[in-house]
Amino acid sequence: MTEVLSDPSYYLVRTTPDLVEGGIIGVGWSEFRFDQFADAEEAIQAIIDDWGSVRRWGNQIRRFYAIRAGDIVVAPLPYAVAIGTATVGLLFDATAVAVDRANQRRVTFPRDAEGRVITVPRTSFSEAFQRSLRVQGMTVNDLEEFADEIQMALDGLASGADYTWQNQVLAQMSKQQENFKENLLANIQSGQTNLRTGGVGLEELVRELLEAEGYKARVLSKRQFGSYADADVQASRADRCASVKLLVQVKHHQGFSDDHGIHQLEEIRRAHGDEYDDHAHVFVTSASVSGELRKTAENAGVTIIAGPELADWITDNISKLTPQTKLALGIYEVPTVIANEANV
Repeated sequence: MTEVLSDPSYYLVRTTPDLVEGGIIGVGWSEFRFDQFADAEEAIQAIIDDWGSVRRWGNQIRRFYAIRAGDIVVAPLPYAVAIGTATVGLLFDATAVAVDRANQRRVTFPRDAEGRVITVPRTSFSEAFQRSLRVQGMTVNDLEEFADEIQMALDGLASGADYTWQNQVLAQMSKQQENFKENLLANIQSGQTNLRTGGVGLEELVRELLEAEGYKARVLSKRQFGSYADADVQASRADRCASVKLLVQVKHHQGFSDDHGIHQLEEIRRAHGDEYDDHAHVFVTSASVSGELRKTAENAGVTIIAGPELADWITDNISKLTPQTKLALGIYEVPTVIANEANV
């Protein structure tokens, strides 16, 4: 029986749809068995001993350990979220090491009459909540500020609110979206688009994506930096509470990207620190990256947006892209009717 807490905590855990359907949330750091450490601090120290640093991962690991039986977990999915209640204990699944989701917990998600997890459309929530779902690099996050709307959605599911048809439509939309992202990324990687050649087109696309998210951005001259230091896009965004400045290195690659782009950004810090030390560094590549490269980037303070994440970024901002950019990417939009599975 799932425990009910009078004061549950609320967490975002970014995992995979297949695990969610199995009543599991799984996260990374799969080289380390979280279930064999006494607590989060012992696990963090083991990672530091092996990797040299945990940087911003530390608090995410602490949050994953902090989840209690009865706490509420939100798992983002395409178009929707699954909301469930955590049960006790940490698990380790060696078969999930390859996808870096081996450290796991069980979560009880509401299900429909056919046993499928019932999801809630992202558009059911506030704009601020929807933005929090899109934050890159945050696998486990605190959602306490959105507790009221999360609990309201969960209570609606528990009261028997009829999400069956809506859930079926969302599931089919999700499949279509995943196919769309796979095809989009394959076309970008292989050059089967009308983006400008030589990597310039991808740089312009990244600039446009940053502007869609409220940044002022420009593509930099290839002579902006000396030596092998390089960044392709500079961006900034400010409001009354904070200011963010970015230097972005963009690579139009197939297969896997190596660490050259990260070292180019590191060289900016070394050679031009006084001028750009207030800029965060981002490495965007159309290719995949290895787990080792992600560790290298984390230790260098560089955020990575690799192939599938780039496809997600484009998909999230399709409505804000110019018609010319959408045509260059081969994206066209037509109304689609989802068939009723019972009649298929």
